[in-house]
Amino acid sequence: MQNSAATNTAFRLDFLDGLRALAALWVMFGHIHLFTYGWEHHTSLLTLPLNVLPYLHMGVDVFLVLSGFCLALPVVRNGNRMRTGLYAYFKARSLRILPPYFAVLLLILLINFVLPIISWARSPVGLTSEMPYQVFWSNILLLQDFFPQFNNINGPFWSIATEWHLYFLFPLAIWLLRKFGAWTLLIAGAVLAAGLTWRSLNASIIVGSLQMTVPQPPYFVLLFVMGIVSAWFAFGENGTQRSGRYRRTVWAAAALMLLPLGWLLWQYRIIDSDNVHLFMEHTHLIDPVTGAVTALVLAGLSRLPREHFARKFLEARALVWIGGFSYSLYLVHIPILATLSHALDLLMPQKTQHQAFLILSFAGSAACLGFAYYFSKVFETKRWMRLFVAPSAKETAQAIRQRMSDLEKEHGKLKQMLEDMSAARIQEAKE
Repeated sequence: MQNSAATNTAFRLDFLDGLRALAALWVMFGHIHLFTYGWEHHTSLLTLPLNVLPYLHMGVDVFLVLSGFCLALPVVRNGNRMRTGLYAYFKARSLRILPPYFAVLLLILLINFVLPIISWARSPVGLTSEMPYQVFWSNILLLQDFFPQFNNINGPFWSIATEWHLYFLFPLAIWLLRKFGAWTLLIAGAVLAAGLTWRSLNASIIVGSLQMTVPQPPYFVLLFVMGIVSAWFAFGENGTQRSGRYRRTVWAAAALMLLPLGWLLWQYRIIDSDNVHLFMEHTHLIDPVTGAVTALVLAGLSRLPREHFARKFLEARALVWIGGFSYSLYLVHIPILATLSHALDLLMPQKTQHQAFLILSFAGSAACLGFAYYFSKVFETKRWMRLFVAPSAKETAQAIRQRMSDLEKEHGKLKQMLEDMSAARIQEAKE
């Protein structure tokens, strides 16, 4: 869910931000659907397209594959070697993922002491004086994947915990990739995911006294590895030749994988709240197939020319802009939507579901996008440090020198403009 060095200014793939944006919007509008329609299945022609929104869980699948892809991209372009040491790697990942997470967590906790925002967000627990201490500590320590029953503060937090723990596997995955190759890594990821999934389906509790489970979802490690392998395929050693040789094969495989994915989605389709459990109980089948399609599409998109309509669509300015702060959008949209939904219940008790959906779709999405954008400017950068750490004398001096340099450039431009104006007037006077 993070932007990474994979999309830096030296080597940037804008379509990655476009895909992030689509995944984030899918999740956000999916939650808008849940706040207004619940798990209702639409049959009228006008609202039929809304049936895709309850499958917002699949947007998280896209995020996980993208995460593996983006983390691996600078590595596979460097001979399957990490450009930094482990300390620098974990420091960078920590500074990237943790400040926005804890900022949202703290904000929700503070607000909830005044207004019961958690209860509005469809949580049966809420942050009350009777809140189990496990809810608090599992969220502070990012252990919601080991204790999913305590993920009651902010719904999307569970996937942040999962991604955080996958970061610790990334160096090992890169070692396997370098020593034994991509296919060995893919098989190892599949075996690990299968083993964890089997244990989860048969006896998920691994520490009975704590009710601690196998990391959930147990198969997300495979999606993460698929992203790494996809990056290697497109940009690793001999990636240009490999991608060119198998370009059509990649797209054919992606299209072929849509067949089992479509069958699974039809077989376990969501109709209402009574049968949604069928979909959730089979995500261990649906998610890996979704991940495979995403990984294949990423490999295919990587070698398409920028003039191709698919690249043009995904690299549209609006999508790239949203993708730039998609992590913040993912984190903040639930509390904002919950607040607005509660306000609607108070101000418009007689509203219809359609009215509520339209209001939240326009006003709610605008509020989410606006807040997430400015939130990201502080907490997805190092600006948040200024709230707690005073700048050093060296940093202050550098800032002053930079400002003086900028002023000198502006002065030079202004002086040149005045000279040009003066010369033009003299020329006019002569004529």
